[in-house]
Amino acid sequence: MKWLSKEILKQDLNKGMTNPSFNYAHLTTIQEASVLFSTLQQQKQIVVIKENETQARALFDQMESLFPQIKTQLYYQEDSLRVEAIASSPENHYEKMEALYHILYQEPQLIITTSASMMRYVADPKLLVDRALNLRINQEIEMNDLVNALILMGYQQAQVVEKPFTFARRGGIIDVFTIQHQYPIRIDFFDNVIESMRLFDVESQRSISDINEVLVFVASEYLTTDEQKALIIKKSQERLLVLKENLDADSYEILYENVYKDVDQFTLNDIDARFYSLFALSEPSHQIIDYCKDAKVILSPETAVKKSAKFFIDESIDYLIEHHQGLKGLDRYDIFCDIETLNKKEYINFHQFQADNEVEVDIHDLFNPPLEFNQLLTHIQNQAIEQRVILSVSVNQIQRLITLLDKTPYQLIQDELPKESGIYITNHPLRSGFFINQSQIVVYSSKELFNQVIKKGRYERQFQVAQSLSGIADLKKGDYVVHRQYGVGQYLGLETKEVNHRHKDFIHIAYRNDDVLLVPLEQFKLLRKFVSSEGISVKLNKLGGSDWNKTKNRIKESVNDIADQLIELYQERQAKQGFQFSPDNDYMKQFEEEFPYQLTRDQEKAIKEVKEDMESLHPMDRLLSGDVGFGKTEVAIRAAFKAIIDNKQVVFLCPTTVLSQQHYRTFSERFKNYPVNIGLLNRFVSPEKQRETIQKVKDGHIDILIGTHRVLSNDIHFKDLGLLVIDEEQRFGVQQKEKIKTIKVNIDVLSLSATPIPRTLQMSLVGIRSLSQLNTPPSNRLPVVTRIVEKNPKLIEELIEREIARKGQVFYLYNRVDQIYNVAFKIQEKFPHIVVACAHGQMNRDEIEDVMMAFTRGEIQVLVCTTIVETGIDIPNANTMIIDQADRFGLAQLYQIKGRVGRSDTLAYAYLMIDPQKQLSEIATKRLEAIKEFTQLGSGYKIAMRDLTIRGAGEILGGNQSGFIDTVGIDLYIELLNEAILEKQGQKPPQQPQPLHLNDVETYIPKDYTSDESLKIELYQKIDKITSMAQLDSFYQESQDRYGSFPNSVNLLLEKKQLELMLADERIEDFKERNDTATIIFTKAYSDTIDGVKFFESVNQVSKEIGLKYLKGQIRLEIDKNKGWLSEIVKVLNAIKGANHAHR
Repeated sequence: MKWLSKEILKQDLNKGMTNPSFNYAHLTTIQEASVLFSTLQQQKQIVVIKENETQARALFDQMESLFPQIKTQLYYQEDSLRVEAIASSPENHYEKMEALYHILYQEPQLIITTSASMMRYVADPKLLVDRALNLRINQEIEMNDLVNALILMGYQQAQVVEKPFTFARRGGIIDVFTIQHQYPIRIDFFDNVIESMRLFDVESQRSISDINEVLVFVASEYLTTDEQKALIIKKSQERLLVLKENLDADSYEILYENVYKDVDQFTLNDIDARFYSLFALSEPSHQIIDYCKDAKVILSPETAVKKSAKFFIDESIDYLIEHHQGLKGLDRYDIFCDIETLNKKEYINFHQFQADNEVEVDIHDLFNPPLEFNQLLTHIQNQAIEQRVILSVSVNQIQRLITLLDKTPYQLIQDELPKESGIYITNHPLRSGFFINQSQIVVYSSKELFNQVIKKGRYERQFQVAQSLSGIADLKKGDYVVHRQYGVGQYLGLETKEVNHRHKDFIHIAYRNDDVLLVPLEQFKLLRKFVSSEGISVKLNKLGGSDWNKTKNRIKESVNDIADQLIELYQERQAKQGFQFSPDNDYMKQFEEEFPYQLTRDQEKAIKEVKEDMESLHPMDRLLSGDVGFGKTEVAIRAAFKAIIDNKQVVFLCPTTVLSQQHYRTFSERFKNYPVNIGLLNRFVSPEKQRETIQKVKDGHIDILIGTHRVLSNDIHFKDLGLLVIDEEQRFGVQQKEKIKTIKVNIDVLSLSATPIPRTLQMSLVGIRSLSQLNTPPSNRLPVVTRIVEKNPKLIEELIEREIARKGQVFYLYNRVDQIYNVAFKIQEKFPHIVVACAHGQMNRDEIEDVMMAFTRGEIQVLVCTTIVETGIDIPNANTMIIDQADRFGLAQLYQIKGRVGRSDTLAYAYLMIDPQKQLSEIATKRLEAIKEFTQLGSGYKIAMRDLTIRGAGEILGGNQSGFIDTVGIDLYIELLNEAILEKQGQKPPQQPQPLHLNDVETYIPKDYTSDESLKIELYQKIDKITSMAQLDSFYQESQDRYGSFPNSVNLLLEKKQLELMLADERIEDFKERNDTATIIFTKAYSDTIDGVKFFESVNQVSKEIGLKYLKGQIRLEIDKNKGWLSEIVKVLNAIKGANHAHR
């Protein structure tokens, strides 16, 4: 916005920087941004130190919004050592390292940081620059040297590169993800020379584009030299010897082990943020201010910054003392810069309160009373008589704004602002509006116009891949598997064995009584991962026993019954005639364009499927399943709008009052620009209002009715109902479900569920039950940072304080009703200025809903509750979840509990607390280890979702099926169901083609190519899925891209697959392999039509050693099994295929 820059520069805002008699005082964020912009016209670089992260980020966002031409950088370190030790989020670390990269290499004009960040030591900037790697094509560097350099820089080795600061090595390829690139880099070696470098996509792992050179920046600000590492070890040893004198033998041993475990990790380059106190032992001397030596420093404001710095140091020392007393670390407390270093720097002070000779800054935040758009428009029109009113919105909102302005005159502008009063529209999304008195300028943003705040989700690219239910490639040693013929066994890993002087890969399965089954890895399809509900005890079958066949037969009977029911339901629905909704019109398109967020791929697909159902002759009966917060409501809203366009009424049925209130608010906000009447029925609605709503529903004056089971009452009569939306149908009682069945007749039904449905079950039910699934999180959603911590009253206090400080709310989950009020009382004692409340199962339903409504409205800051609190409630402001005694909860429970926070683009935290003295059971330990993997949205589909998918399958098929599913695992159960359905429909299940068995060919993946078992299984899976030569070519290119050149045995594996595809040719009748020869027999029909001479010539061009025979009217090719015979067969079949041998 050039016009804004000009307006700001008209004011003499820089004079307080050059003339000490002028002062800056009580500046708002927008005023401070304007002063900084003005000063940077003369000053090369400025560092602004703010009191905390919230203020620093607000100033950064304002600079980016108003003055994007200024290169601004936010540098933020965690303001609590205690919290950092357990909850430092990957996103914060990425952001911090990206900031250091920009500061060192791109010299931003403005650096915004915090007092806590200033107090910390960081590595010598020269060391960071020296350790960074400049790589280019044709550069000589040993692969091992590059790996060692990456480890020294703080990078972590991974099997697959999916997030920053990780690298992976496969064959002649190294993948690395450095912070300054959106995509990771694939480095392809030829011997010790970099042959090529490519950017690649995280999701597909395929290359995107070539690059010639790259800078790989370091992964940590706490890098140390070898001398510093030696110093850390020396100081730790010395201090431990002193402490030994004052500790008993047991305590000293515990302290010694804990200290040396950390020292070993840190000095071996596991440079985690929690090791800051060890880094401080290396006698660092640099602060972030040393990275920008010529910068002008501003304390904003000085009093608050120094107070905050002192609080940070005092609080950190308290934590370090506690840490040492718990025998977890050394008693070393002088690990920060001296607060007086701020006094030694020349700096400018922004005063917190009034000061003499204040510089007047004429730009002010816009505060308008909340008005409906029509009232606001009248207000804007009145302002525009004498002032220049600018409506500054995103490009997507301009058309909407023009439509709403209707006949009100306006002018579109870009960089220049006319001098005349009037209404101007510009494409420049702002965080909030403002006004400049002197210039008679008023600026409105989306916030004031549409109540929408521009929000940016950072680093979301790392978290967009939602995983589906675990497959065979996710096998870990000790997992249970099911073999269709032999039953349940235990996977003990892969083995490469020599059979008839040839190596083969096998899957090692253990059965009861130490029986062993070795399944060739090529036949992995015979196995399924045994996925059952958590806590189910698994019994191994006996090889050769009869138990397994009895179990299978019992389950086959059950799935036959289910198949009958499903097919009957399908036939009933096909026989019904419903209302055929009309195709989308301009209103629908306009309504969809007003959605302020980008739809996920899954949402787009689900919306398309719902519309197709509604536009068909048969009534829709679709189940939309997806994780909490993944966008089911928007799909339902669009279905409702489609129904309303055709003058049909919609009813939205919710399981609880709180959810009905929430949906009512969401629908009202979404439909506010349209003449749509929405009614609400629940116990919070007065009897008088209920009677009025019921009458309006009957008269057709209400388009959408939202409510609890109250909407199922006999006194509700619709004039013309067209769509029923049911939220979480499984939560309604038997009577209510019966009533739902009567309403469902001949109208379209959309059911919403947060319980996932296994993808394999969806495939089985194609054409029988309409299913849509949302697996992808919205792009601005960040994963919930999940940490397992020992319970500590001081930590609990700090976590609550931290959330309250950012104006958030806290869930404290405590599942013992007898002690819940004591817990709440202790929290209230520590925080007398906030509201703490309880919710538990011994309260009646109405009491629970009253508390939840107050929490939803923000009237309660900390809610101490049991698991009774439902999961579907959307409280975007609740972003900290503390789970007391987390080891007592199941995986699925923990996953759903965690889903209550992280409902916005604010980073959310879940702390799983365990008693430090408690000895955990093996199951609880495994469960908590699994929870650690919950770092990504949707990753629960890999671990905890096994319980939920089984529950989801049970809900669709009938609850009594869960027991059967747990007996054979969900994968085999669904396979048996699928076969039963096909049989009932008169179809045969597709026969799985058997892989070609070759006796004398070494087709395996050697250990020196990859020792990663899951990667081996994945490669075999991919090869197995290939059904055409085009797919084989594509796989070959992808594999060369991802893994580099293949060893000979892997090339033979691909040639074997190529031969399999070629032998499927309709001209070939059979392939026989003997000890010394391989024979291909062509069909009689083909043999009768070919030109024998030309056929012979084609074969002869490949090899004169290939025998050609004509027996019983069929041509036979005989190939001696010499070295390379497999390649020879492939070549001869290609030659024959490429030539025309028919008689002319």
